[in-house]
Amino acid sequence: MKQDVPLVRRFSTLEPYQEAYTLACSLETEGQGCWLTVSRTKAPDDPADTARTWVPAPEEECGRLLQFLYENSVQPELWQDVISCWYPQAKQAEHLQEGRRVV
Repeated sequence: MKQDVPLVRRFSTLEPYQEAYTLACSLETEGQGCWLTVSRTKAPDDPADTARTWVPAPEEECGRLLQFLYENSVQPELWQDVISCWYPQAKQAEHLQEGRRVV
């Protein structure tokens, strides 16, 4: 997966179950790991719900994980839990890099 090229999915309104929204996932390598980011936007003028997590793994592994998260439409509020299941050290790294984390 190319860096800084987001994977984007658009979801339609399904009354009364869901509002329309856009989900964008991206990967950025840094040092010995990657930043994985998901952003959900409901309307162009609304602020996005965003989760960003550091994963201490090679870019190839991060790319596969990001693809899984994207294909399964994992929402920002579940993002960290899912990543922590695969990479328990991601939760520890998150605490170390908390000052750099965007939420």
